[in-house]
Amino acid sequence: MGNIIKKILGGVLVKKILLIIFLTFTFIPSVVSAAPNDNLKAAFVRNDHLWLKIKEKEMKITDSGYIRYPKWSFDGSWIAYLKSAKEGDAFDLWTYNVKNNKHYKVQENVSDNFQWSPNENKIGFQVVKNLFILHMGQLGQFIPVAKNIENFSWLPTGNGLLISTKKSPKLNSDIILSKVILRKNEKPKINRFYTIKVNKDEMLVSTSPFYWSNDKMWISFLLVPTASLSADGNTLSVLSANGKAFHRIDEMLNEEAWFQWAPFKSLLGYISGTGREATISKKLKTLNATTLENSMYTPTGFVDRDLTWQNNQTLYVSRSKESSEGSLDKRPLPILYKISLSDNRQTQVTAPLKNFGDFKPQVVNNNLFWIRNDRKNAHVLVSPTYQMEEKIWIKNINTGGSYYEKWSWDEVFSLYTGR
Repeated sequence: MGNIIKKILGGVLVKKILLIIFLTFTFIPSVVSAAPNDNLKAAFVRNDHLWLKIKEKEMKITDSGYIRYPKWSFDGSWIAYLKSAKEGDAFDLWTYNVKNNKHYKVQENVSDNFQWSPNENKIGFQVVKNLFILHMGQLGQFIPVAKNIENFSWLPTGNGLLISTKKSPKLNSDIILSKVILRKNEKPKINRFYTIKVNKDEMLVSTSPFYWSNDKMWISFLLVPTASLSADGNTLSVLSANGKAFHRIDEMLNEEAWFQWAPFKSLLGYISGTGREATISKKLKTLNATTLENSMYTPTGFVDRDLTWQNNQTLYVSRSKESSEGSLDKRPLPILYKISLSDNRQTQVTAPLKNFGDFKPQVVNNNLFWIRNDRKNAHVLVSPTYQMEEKIWIKNINTGGSYYEKWSWDEVFSLYTGR
């Protein structure tokens, strides 16, 4: 009888151990998926040349010219980028096929607003105010889409584009938003979608590109005045996807990375504040586009410069002490904070060495990426989001362009997100 009892107890113990092991591996954070070298790749600029990093391997893929604005196609098989002979020259649009290691010149004199389709390997681009589309399977065969446009973005379905045009050359003329529907073997069809009324005393000349909320219910964009005014303030606006509700929300700098939708609902995070200096009066806010409820999260005495969402309740921001004293290149550089919207808990998550600052946070596959910069040297760092253990992922990339301490990191770094 004793032996039987021992066997029964032994079996129960084994089952308990197996259950503990199962529960442990079920609920512990996924370390494997969070490893920075798993299914992650980046395009970046080093010494003005284009480089790739795939897993832990770095590859230089251009040998001449001045490269900026790398952008991944939706499936990560292509990169588009701008190239000129030297800094200050007009840019030409090029594409690079990652699989066959070949470069293709697309078009000369292209603006920096070129965009990949959200679900096909085709690209839209502007030459002056004319909009074209090129399918990568039909290189050299441009499709003219629209003339005299100010800006554009792809529709979320990929079957067309949203464009902005001015009703007339007058600065105070209305801005017209139209949908361009692409049709096989036929000319694109243009349907007027919404007219933004411009007051007599306003000088609005354009819009930014357009960004849809992840539930596809709202569109965010900037109303952009003349160049001198735009440097100090632009109007953040939202438009319902059915074209029935339009709201002017706040004033902010002309920086597209400074307004981003939450991952799963119509909640917009953005950095408000007028004045071209990034070290003064720049505050992180959120907007519920449905209710127009607006909240501010930046403490008094601080400014926020970059942001990214981790989930619907968590944001990361690049924050520094507010300062208007002395020269710009002597003012405090930012560090990263994690913000919980549910209880407004704000936690410092990085501590760079003196004279370095942390910019452009991004969350991909349970990893937080950011750029550490001392205004001369820049590196890409990474850490798991669930336990900060930072390490350098890419050393020595070019610094992005800086305008009054507002750094344009999209010029030199593009992380493939797998969307």
